[in-house]
Amino acid sequence: MLAPWHSLSSRVLDSGTSPFETANGKDVWSYAEKNPGHSKLIDEAMACEDRVAVFDGIKSLVDFGGSNGTVLAMLVKAFPWIHGIHFDLPYVVAVAAKVDGVENIGDMFECVPKAGAAFLMVSNENFGSFGSAPQYTTKPTILRTEAIPEDKGERWWKKIKREQLDFVRLILDMVMMAHTNKGKERTLKEWKYVLGEAGFTRFNVEPIHQFIGNLNLSLLEMTYCSYIMELQQRLCPSRFRFGVFQVFKERSTEMGDIKVRGKKEDEDEKAEVDIWNYVFGYVKLAVVKCAIELGIADAINEHGSPMTLSQLTTTLKCQPSRLYRIMRFLVHYQIFKEEPITKDSIGFALTPLSCRLSRHGERSMAAMILLQSSPVTLATWHSLSARVLGSGNSPFETAHGKDVWSYAEENPGHSKLIDEAMACDARVAVRATIEGCPQVFDGIKSLVDVGGGNGTALSMLVKAFPWIHGIDFDLPRVVAVAPKVDGIEYVGGDMFECVPKADAAFFMWVLHDWGNEDCIQILKKCREAIPQDKGKVIIVESVLEEDENDKLEFVGLMLDMVMMTYTNKGKERTLKEWKYVLGEAGFTRIDVKPIHAVQSVIEAYI
Repeated sequence: MLAPWHSLSSRVLDSGTSPFETANGKDVWSYAEKNPGHSKLIDEAMACEDRVAVFDGIKSLVDFGGSNGTVLAMLVKAFPWIHGIHFDLPYVVAVAAKVDGVENIGDMFECVPKAGAAFLMVSNENFGSFGSAPQYTTKPTILRTEAIPEDKGERWWKKIKREQLDFVRLILDMVMMAHTNKGKERTLKEWKYVLGEAGFTRFNVEPIHQFIGNLNLSLLEMTYCSYIMELQQRLCPSRFRFGVFQVFKERSTEMGDIKVRGKKEDEDEKAEVDIWNYVFGYVKLAVVKCAIELGIADAINEHGSPMTLSQLTTTLKCQPSRLYRIMRFLVHYQIFKEEPITKDSIGFALTPLSCRLSRHGERSMAAMILLQSSPVTLATWHSLSARVLGSGNSPFETAHGKDVWSYAEENPGHSKLIDEAMACDARVAVRATIEGCPQVFDGIKSLVDVGGGNGTALSMLVKAFPWIHGIDFDLPRVVAVAPKVDGIEYVGGDMFECVPKADAAFFMWVLHDWGNEDCIQILKKCREAIPQDKGKVIIVESVLEEDENDKLEFVGLMLDMVMMTYTNKGKERTLKEWKYVLGEAGFTRIDVKPIHAVQSVIEAYI
């Protein structure tokens, strides 16, 4: 499921197949048919996603795309007068559990079983407009639950305030773009078109609200056609608002009252928001990666002013409707913003956040995002639980057969990604160091940057403090391709064996890759290389502190998970742990200066 997201940008550029097909060689349903284990995962996921809608007066109900039949089984159990028809692809219904009162048949594109009503729950989102509305039931009622993204300026949740879970509908739209050829989440206007083309002249939309409480409480009250239905048991707890569509040909309806929630319901809504953020947490990363690959921020920056969708489409050579869906998502998360260009046109403009998605610029973090979202990097996270259970290898080694540095040595493309990511992070960290505590470099005539990569950090320091002679020290293969800068000497070697002599040693985001004993060994080599009377080590790292008021403390904790995943012994350290490591290496005095939201400068003196 993660693999398709690496091809999202090619989909926006009008690739002929869905990203799922590009990654897995088949569409999602054909793949599931050939891979029973994955098909079971899909069925179980759909089962835990159940949302139940209720109606009286229906004797038979056909559930389109009913997956493993969980929804229909719940409906038939709650309303035993209903004869259920579970209707899905033959290989799906073949393994569905047998339930009294439920008949398993079908292929929805071949024919539709006759029934008193048709029920569709988040299934038509998988198809394009011409495969969306069934037309062959014998009765006029079709009910469906779907996610409905809001059109700008069109609030159809008239009796409910806009809530936090709006983002789920937009995320599901991205899922449809990544996993299907034509699927999408539709706005109310788009649903009107689909249903109208299918011959339905009127329909009503009701929001399903989130209610949890006493089982005797009337949880949901709605009007369906001329029937008043009141649910007296907990059928729809803790669910985000999906639209319930009632489609009919002759009668219109009005929405009933919705009861007021209490504190417990608010707490459960927060839990629902949180869980959906975890379920689809990778989507934001994938869409931002797509924006970088397409060059959206670069195009707007070069244009010099907000760009309309038409202008962006022409510049980027994208498929318009898909680019619109990407931009709708990015605007929702305030990565880009909309600004009026003329009275009748809206353009997309940069924000401080989207400026960091440009491939160019001193504050760019694009390379770091591309590294962390690469297939090589993401593959490692699937083995995190094995690592906690005591696996002898890092998750990176489990995924790729080598540690991160050996893998980089044999894969120049990935090595380049690492170097570029470290460089963009260095630009942020070094600038903060120079501005926050320039006195750290007073009196230093020579500085060795241990594990200095392509020399980005050292070149900024030498430019800011021109009296310093810089030594970029890293593995021979790394320094061999580093850009040459005046005032910097390039030395290849192994930090565990020796460190070039200098007045001071500099580490930036290096020591967290290693365990305590390794760090002590490296720091002892530094002690041998710097003067014993006035030499010092300067370390730029995260320092973990348990401060509930620090809203960016989570970054340090996430970096600690990165270290657990990518390395065998690496970790982010608290100040107490840094004091232990530096003390064991023979440094007697330590000063710590915060320079950045998630970084500090540690000075250690002999």
